[in-house]
Amino acid sequence: MRLVTLAPAKVNLVLRVGPVRADGYHDLRTLMVPLDLGDRVDVRVSPRRGPVRCTVPGRPELDGPENLAARAAEAFRRRFGVDRAVSIRIEKRTPVTAGLGGGSSDAAAVLRCLARALRVRDGAALAALALEIGSDVPFFLGPGPAWAAGRGERLSRAEVPPLDLVLVYPADPSLAIRAGDAYRWLDEARASGSQAPRRLGRPGRWRPTLLGNDLQAPCVARKPALQALLGLLVGAGATAAIMSGSGPTVFGIFPGRGAARGAALAIQGRAKGGAAGVQVLLARTVRRHPRVSPWRSPRSASSRSTRRSSRPT
Repeated sequence: MRLVTLAPAKVNLVLRVGPVRADGYHDLRTLMVPLDLGDRVDVRVSPRRGPVRCTVPGRPELDGPENLAARAAEAFRRRFGVDRAVSIRIEKRTPVTAGLGGGSSDAAAVLRCLARALRVRDGAALAALALEIGSDVPFFLGPGPAWAAGRGERLSRAEVPPLDLVLVYPADPSLAIRAGDAYRWLDEARASGSQAPRRLGRPGRWRPTLLGNDLQAPCVARKPALQALLGLLVGAGATAAIMSGSGPTVFGIFPGRGAARGAALAIQGRAKGGAAGVQVLLARTVRRHPRVSPWRSPRSASSRSTRRSSRPT
């Protein structure tokens, strides 16, 4: 069986971080929303026994067993006693290590495809498995926009209207941020008294005044160029702009699709004119995660389209 789905990117509209716990993690209160931007994940399950293989065309450094998607497939096989060969093909569209959840979303997409292919309907077991793979993975198994608490495993659905966004991802490797570093910088800032901890609060109805990210200030302090990118978004007309997750991607909220498209073009123009190398992405938040669908070859899709267009009207 061969299945395909979109692995959507996400942004954090709210990210509040509690003190570090005894297990080294932090308690979180975060509002995450999926986007109409993401990777295309193609999963083929063979009737025969065999290994897990994972390829990412054009990104050979992401091929192989260390890819989080491959690790998710191996974890699924162990948990549910499956020995059938699994082939994963990922068309990368979400920037890597960008604070957009790309790897976690790919992993969740693989779990969703395998669950459908092998008729696994134990949602609780899948959610527990997702948390073992990564803190953001349970969100991508969920219904859509959600408040997440704990490490990210306690999810409650959130109502978020469609938002038009422009995302700016700095291509400069010196601006890359590892999630562990972002949280460590926050802990150090709090220990020095330069950033006071905030109460996590309770999940509530989304409103623009909630927008915020506790990791942003310590990351901007270490990577000042991020402040300039936030300024680009505000200067292009964003009603608000913040960093997503542990960065380094920043995003702005715009009053409509047209305004967002114009801002994206303006920022791209400035980048060509000498601003730091950036990838500018246009996106809209969505209210549910994509479905898993049977794979169809481009040739069969083209022939169906031709048949439809040849019908008399």
